Amino acid sequence: MGCILGIDVGGTFTDFLEVDTAGSVEIVKTPTTSQRPAEGVLAGLNKLASCHDLPLERYLSQVTLIVHGTTITTNAIITRNFAKTGYLTTKGFRDILNSRRGIKRNAFTAKESPPAPIVPQNLVRTVEERVDRDGKIVTPLREDDVRAAADYFREHGVEAVAVNYMFSFLNTAHERRTRELLEAGLPGVFVTISSDVLPQVRLYERGSTTVFNACVGPLLRTYISDLQHQLESAGFRGRFLTMQSNGGVMSPEVVKEFAANTLLSGPASGPVAASYFARQHKLHDLITIDMGGTSLDTCLVRDGRASVTNRSEVAEYALALPSLDIHAIGAGGGSIASVDAGGILKVGPESAGAVPGPAAYGSGGSQPTVTDANLVLGYLNPEYFLGGERHLSLEFATNAIDAAVACPMQIPLVEAARGIIDVVNAQMANGVRQVSVARGFDPRDATLVAAGGAGPLHACGIADELGIKLILVPRTSSVLCSTGMLATDLRHDLVRFALLRFDEPERTVAALNDLRRELREHGNKVLAEENVPSSRRRFQFTCDMQFEGQFNVLETVVPFLADAPIRPRQLLAVAQIFIRHHERVYGYTLPDSVIEIQSIRLSAIGVTDDPPFRRISQGTRSAKAAIKGSRRAWFGGRATNTLVYESSLLKAGNEISGQAIVEAPTTTIKVDSQWNLKVDAIGSYLMWKKGTQLDHVLARLSSRGSGGASYRVGRRIA
Repeated sequence: MGCILGIDVGGTFTDFLEVDTAGSVEIVKTPTTSQRPAEGVLAGLNKLASCHDLPLERYLSQVTLIVHGTTITTNAIITRNFAKTGYLTTKGFRDILNSRRGIKRNAFTAKESPPAPIVPQNLVRTVEERVDRDGKIVTPLREDDVRAAADYFREHGVEAVAVNYMFSFLNTAHERRTRELLEAGLPGVFVTISSDVLPQVRLYERGSTTVFNACVGPLLRTYISDLQHQLESAGFRGRFLTMQSNGGVMSPEVVKEFAANTLLSGPASGPVAASYFARQHKLHDLITIDMGGTSLDTCLVRDGRASVTNRSEVAEYALALPSLDIHAIGAGGGSIASVDAGGILKVGPESAGAVPGPAAYGSGGSQPTVTDANLVLGYLNPEYFLGGERHLSLEFATNAIDAAVACPMQIPLVEAARGIIDVVNAQMANGVRQVSVARGFDPRDATLVAAGGAGPLHACGIADELGIKLILVPRTSSVLCSTGMLATDLRHDLVRFALLRFDEPERTVAALNDLRRELREHGNKVLAEENVPSSRRRFQFTCDMQFEGQFNVLETVVPFLADAPIRPRQLLAVAQIFIRHHERVYGYTLPDSVIEIQSIRLSAIGVTDDPPFRRISQGTRSAKAAIKGSRRAWFGGRATNTLVYESSLLKAGNEISGQAIVEAPTTTIKVDSQWNLKVDAIGSYLMWKKGTQLDHVLARLSSRGSGGASYRVGRRIA
């Protein structure tokens, strides 16, 4: 048979997507086993094996690639279940880490408490050493201070140590010697140094990121080793890769050393998969929404490229590694509805999770959720949830909404359920505005890509709130992140500090070319270690640039650096690229100011192949053959008899006029009264407003993409 697998270990469910060499697709979900996630992964693999009537060992022998994403490191930080970590820094800078930038999250709350420290103050030790801003050693490393710190950490049971010295990114000698001494004095303790994790300017951000790498390093190393062992014992002999926060993947050997790269990896592959499905229709500007049981993740994709940021936060501490710029809010199928003291209906951010889950699960949950409201309104089939694996109780859902919402607000049950849906849709629309309107982008110029188990139920409502005219529901929308893992390149982001000025052209050109050569050599080495052939290696260069006197830099793509060393006359072209980018992002430029480069970055990419999705059978415009029945559901303020379609019976070219419901084993698509739906060649769904023609909508939206600037993601290594 031969197949590849994408596995997304979420907080509630673990999703599996299997694609075989013929392009056939299999999707399964299993509950996540939070205490030992590897067990949940093996349970899902057993489930997939049973789908083919094969024992696990024989099934895994036919799997050539597993790409895996996990929220284990993120959850460890949130629950504070991470390794006891020590922090070693330059004498005189002991308080930098826990002082952060000295800025409160809410400037108008006088008594706001600072976040709980990742490293308590008693586990912060200092070392006498100093390197100046030119990388010259001013004060030699006092090795006795390092040995004393090792003894102190041993006495306090420290399991990991992060080392972050001033200007270590310019001269790594002191940090590397410190690591040698710590590893000798603390055998078995995870030691990480900032010049390996993030060799760039800004002491706090560099130190915070290094601490994250240290505190989750032992946990992730244990988990990955456990999973590798279980996979090998069960007969897996293929390749195993892990998703990164930057939208790429990496080998287990790399992830064990750089655990911080996975801190935001859970939802990172969603926009990658969305871009893959959108490319089938030449769509480049997208807003992705992935609505699961607990949260909604949304991301803006412009010109085919998902936004990337180097200024993320986890637990209110800086994570300065490149990450897809994904905005998450507490709005999912399990979000709990309640009425506050003022009589106002609230939905989320608290979630019922998988256990006990929504009231309709009948597992002990008594609080009403979004899922319960969808069931009461007739959008969900109580006998077909998760393809019939779980039965939902309409009685339990009704009682929960009546007791917690309808009675306190003194409104009918159906109005309470509709209110829950309206509120959560409005909240999700506001989440979309945070990644679009707040950044100067009009969401009406984008295609809404709806995914997650609950996303397609709410897509029309969110699009109506935002004025969006086109919705794309991918073929594998319920496991979009798992799909993205199979449509993702190997990627490693490297950075080097470079304080260069454009009024010193000769020095700037020489330094850029030296750093370009160094980064390419490093990138080639990393990709060669992962067995990527040179014909599949790609390099993308960006520079952190600013006008003189600015505090924040703007990462700017410099495409021709990837092709050849830069020439002096090309420096003006680099300046023009930055000026146009600055005006696009901020709406202004400073033409009389000198342009500076603070850092140069390289994305070293191992290009892989698209997942081989097979085209589905071609049908006519009529979708009558896919009708499986009808049921009463609420549309436009009244209950009407609504046609229900079976997704597996739909063919390419079939069209459905709303109101309608399309049921799949792992998701449900609600087609509102003012929307139409059409099935595309690979089984995805396009929805557009009535009164318009799909071809015209596609032509308008596809013409907005730049085409040539598209960001190619997703290829499996041959």
